[in-house]
Amino acid sequence: MKMDYVNRQKCVISDSDLEFLSQDKFPLFCGCVNSDDQDDYICDQNWVISKEGVIQLQNLIPLDLLYANGHDAGSVGALWEEHHKEFANFVIKTNPKSVLEIGGGHGKLSQNCLSIKNIKWTIVEPNTENKYENVDYIDGFFHKEIFNDRYFDTIVHSHTFEHIYNPHEFLEEISSVLIGGGQDDIFSPKYEKMARK
Repeated sequence: MKMDYVNRQKCVISDSDLEFLSQDKFPLFCGCVNSDDQDDYICDQNWVISKEGVIQLQNLIPLDLLYANGHDAGSVGALWEEHHKEFANFVIKTNPKSVLEIGGGHGKLSQNCLSIKNIKWTIVEPNTENKYENVDYIDGFFHKEIFNDRYFDTIVHSHTFEHIYNPHEFLEEISSVLIGGGQDDIFSPKYEKMARK
């Protein structure tokens, strides 16, 4: 099946030129499926390198196709459970009041945190099958326009950053919905009122 790639022309980190390294083919989805193999997307993996040594893919799969089916990575296994509990303990130490979790599909981090403390918790995720009643959900990909003047004093994500196509833009957009843009004055009365919106 034909793929309309998002073509990366410059290094995702430094914006420098890219040099071709290698090419291979790879199926879009690796897992058990009910569909016929002729319906598989076989994608071009073009690996490139910047002069700074950053290796990256050049042909990027459109996000709505790449994440058409959630994969619930991190939802099974004792090591993942330990990870979510330790991350929850780390988050709770910051005394959050309003948390945005980006890419929190399975909800394990939210439930570990909410078992310790009552927090206003929002998850933005393109494919959430099982939703918890104590969490607000925004179905879709993260971009600042979906928040309608809602702000958060804490933003978390786990094993998400490596999936971001434009990390500089992503970090700028995160700071635009973070109370105070991530400054030390996040707990002032003005910002607490914004967090409760």
